[in-house]
Amino acid sequence: MKIVSALPKQLALGVLFISGSLMGGNAVAKDTPVADCALRSAPFSVSLPAYDIMTRPAARQLAEQYYPGLFATLPAWLLSDTVPSLGTILTLEQLIARMDPAKAAIDKLDAELRALPVTTADKTARCARFDAEPQHFSVGDEPVQILVFQKINGYDHGRSVTAATEALERLSKDMGYGVTVTANGGAFVASNLAQFDVVVWNNVSGDTLTLSQRQAFEDYIHNGGGFLGVHASGGDSVYYWDWYRDNLLGAQFIGHPMDPQFQTATLSTHSNKGKIGTSLPATWSLNDEWYSFAEEPQLKDVDYVITIDESSYQPGNLAMGGVHPIAWQHCVKQGRAMYTAIGHREEVYDNKENIQLLKDALQWTAGQGHAQCKK
Repeated sequence: MKIVSALPKQLALGVLFISGSLMGGNAVAKDTPVADCALRSAPFSVSLPAYDIMTRPAARQLAEQYYPGLFATLPAWLLSDTVPSLGTILTLEQLIARMDPAKAAIDKLDAELRALPVTTADKTARCARFDAEPQHFSVGDEPVQILVFQKINGYDHGRSVTAATEALERLSKDMGYGVTVTANGGAFVASNLAQFDVVVWNNVSGDTLTLSQRQAFEDYIHNGGGFLGVHASGGDSVYYWDWYRDNLLGAQFIGHPMDPQFQTATLSTHSNKGKIGTSLPATWSLNDEWYSFAEEPQLKDVDYVITIDESSYQPGNLAMGGVHPIAWQHCVKQGRAMYTAIGHREEVYDNKENIQLLKDALQWTAGQGHAQCKK
């Protein structure tokens, strides 16, 4: 497995120079600050990530004037002023709603925030959590190549990310696939993506790609690439990339139970065009954190792979009613996309049914399975 980590620039370049083949590529130094992040020039407002308010003194002062103690409503390790931070995946309005469900002063606050100038320093700060140093990989001679992307600006699932990486490494070895792992958005350039059959988003959280990187990924998918999203990669409460939410995932996360957070539930396996999960039991049980979505995926020709029986656990006010999908697949033009919400607990990456699900998903999204996507 080739791993390119988010090392400090000087160290990363030194390691790559010494052992480029081991690390799978080399980074091109770029001292110019990132300038093409999506929210760079957006006006201050309650719709911005809370992080972009709390880390800018003038905006933070206004927010705390209307809502004293606002940024202490969550533990500092969650609502950190450095990434990863939950503040990047919560809007200021969502954070206010936790303190004041009526949001009595929100309109006045929003108006005053919008009157603030967006300075050059503000723009630089907003883009600082993105990276743009191109990552160039030299892949192996395996017939199928997988890129595992695990950049995290939002909620960090920690050991679960590592467990997922290790599971993907084992699966790929068994399947004869090559794997490259990176936490750098700079990997998303057309020439680099063209080397890979599928990109796995491993518990990615928060906005992680610049506008040009987004476009490269969209083009890659539309022209026949594969996407496999795991757990947190579909678990942000807000997205500032409509294509990712609406066209690739097809669903908006709204929450998961917290009392208790982890529950054993009954899952059902469904027949699908890609024949993913055909060797799984018709029903099976798993203990994990269970996501709910605002509605069923709004996608053309979506195929459900796994659904959850809401009567088998306690979703509380997050019950979707009717069908509650947990994993699904679909085509995005010529590209293949699958998302699975399973994956918060590190133990699930040793669960035989989940491992089989991931194996089938890798095969289909890499273009090796049944019913591939056509023009």
